[in-house]
Amino acid sequence: MLISSELASATDAVIEDCVGCADPLILLGLLYQLTGDEELSAMKLIRESFGYSHVDRIADPSDVALVQRKAVALLKNYRDQGRVEVGPGPAERLPRSLALIAGAEIPESEREMWTEETGIDPLARGLKFKGNPTPEQLASFKVGVIGSGLSGLNAAVHLKKAGIPYVVIEKNPEVGGTWYENQYPGARVDSPSRGYLHLFGLEFPYPYAFCPRDENLRYMQWVSERFAVRDDIVFNTEVKSLIWDEGTQMWEIKADGPSGPQSWKVNAVISCVGFLSRPTMPDIPGMETFQGTACHTARWPDGLDVAGKRVAVIGSGASGYQTTPVIAKTAAHTYLFQRTPSWCYATPSYVSPLPDQMLWLDRNFPYYVNFARFRLALTYGPDNSGSTQRIDPAFEDPHARSAVNKAMREDCLAFLRQQLAGRPDLIEKMTPVAPPMSSRPIRIDPDDNIYAALRRDNVSLVTDPIARITPAGIEAGGIEYPLDIIAYATGFRANDFLWPMEIRGRDGARIEDLWAKDGPRAYIGSMLPGFPNFFMAYGPNTNNFGGLQIIDLLEIEIRFALQCIAGLIEGEKRTVDVTTDAYWRFNDELDREESQMIYMDPRVFNYYKSEHGRSCVNGPIDYRRMWHWLRDPAGPPPETTDAGLKPYFGGDLVLS
Repeated sequence: MLISSELASATDAVIEDCVGCADPLILLGLLYQLTGDEELSAMKLIRESFGYSHVDRIADPSDVALVQRKAVALLKNYRDQGRVEVGPGPAERLPRSLALIAGAEIPESEREMWTEETGIDPLARGLKFKGNPTPEQLASFKVGVIGSGLSGLNAAVHLKKAGIPYVVIEKNPEVGGTWYENQYPGARVDSPSRGYLHLFGLEFPYPYAFCPRDENLRYMQWVSERFAVRDDIVFNTEVKSLIWDEGTQMWEIKADGPSGPQSWKVNAVISCVGFLSRPTMPDIPGMETFQGTACHTARWPDGLDVAGKRVAVIGSGASGYQTTPVIAKTAAHTYLFQRTPSWCYATPSYVSPLPDQMLWLDRNFPYYVNFARFRLALTYGPDNSGSTQRIDPAFEDPHARSAVNKAMREDCLAFLRQQLAGRPDLIEKMTPVAPPMSSRPIRIDPDDNIYAALRRDNVSLVTDPIARITPAGIEAGGIEYPLDIIAYATGFRANDFLWPMEIRGRDGARIEDLWAKDGPRAYIGSMLPGFPNFFMAYGPNTNNFGGLQIIDLLEIEIRFALQCIAGLIEGEKRTVDVTTDAYWRFNDELDREESQMIYMDPRVFNYYKSEHGRSCVNGPIDYRRMWHWLRDPAGPPPETTDAGLKPYFGGDLVLS
């Protein structure tokens, strides 16, 4: 890593100020990795509560000051040497460096996984050939990628680097997926942005802890340009069907584009279609009669101005609670039509930009972003997040499913009551019946949020069921509310995976028949028996509840597909398929894990559960297990198995 020109010209005061804003524990591990200074390895940590888990910090303030002095001295030394190249330090030192941040030795079985999470090797989740395939072997295998959101861009970057021909087919005129489509006021990510980057994208300067929509879209546009994959994307083209041809052992992709029907023949397909990509509209009498402007939040019209207008927001999930406070600031009156309230979690600085000093550190302290990502991953790791998600069978409480869950509920309720003090009517209407974590948790800023919006004179909460929509507005509880704009914040067809594409596998197998029993499923989130060389990134049960961030699971799902493809190319095989027995073995384990999840609470009804009473969406399995299953399907078989799964060639995966 080359020292930046900004650091090369920084004053002592700037360096000292910015280091003073750094997380001392991140500095501790990073300094040890870069210098091997054993004085750093003897510092004691103290564990404190952090939200509903814990976080470590350096116990002695004098040790904190020592770490900061050493960090300042190192940066000044780099500055004074000029624009030198700084390496990441010896690989054999890294486990100890990470352990200093973790507060404990990292189990040997997890070291590769956690090392990967740092992104020091930005291609750690990419495609790695076992040998050196010939140009002819590479040229003879083509991959079709559907979608250019986070997963589609990830697949494209790694395919391009590997030299495998591919095409990305995107229904929209731009990359970004859900972040292109969702441009409603207030749209914002609810995962920490430092963990919402690909491993190869950590250099991108995210200016917020939780970025708004435009920044997320800007990142994906940056990826498409930075890694030169934009020219490989066919825009404004929607895939209509994927049909397997057993004779040629290829997939035929048919799509509709600007010039009419198009088709491609490819050896493998990677579906990067997100499950939050097809809006769902409610069935309310009279919707078609409304004479004002009506739209789904995921189809917010360009230039729609709410200033001075009477606006209705229908829906109380993430998009409804995000957009209502923003709309209310300029609209004449805003009505939130709510059927079921959602739990809100106070997140300080949720809507605020990061301090300039933090951005300076990211740009100028070599590898700071890598060690900061590791620190974040620990905070959201399986050991920490698991306790917030799972039912304790021995715990008895009418409102909660575990001691941690009860604490979450009490904290959320205290925050709600503080925000809505003096409004017992609103407190009652905004208190969910189901326990926290049984529906999508909604982050809100303590100073700018849905509760603050409801306190405004120009905002009304309507909980009466909507009877009908009239030409002039909405009728509910015997009252007609006059409106200029109706925004449907009513979510997506989350459980209709791959819809509305027609997909036919071997012998004309229909995906609908495979999923007829109880909805969409997959083998470790990726494969379907009878559909060879077909892989999914954000497939059934990959909305990650197993620790770390969603993008982490998406990247290892993509890597699994890429390693299968590499194995076919190098082994000069044509197809890989998963057995039906293995498909159900994995899903039996998934069902066992899911039975312990709080989102299975019977008091809640949302996209976390399908009409079959199970989740087709959420991934309840510990990320560490998924990481091992998805690691290297074309590699040597592991010495042991987990849940009887053999996710490798010659095991659960059959070659021809």
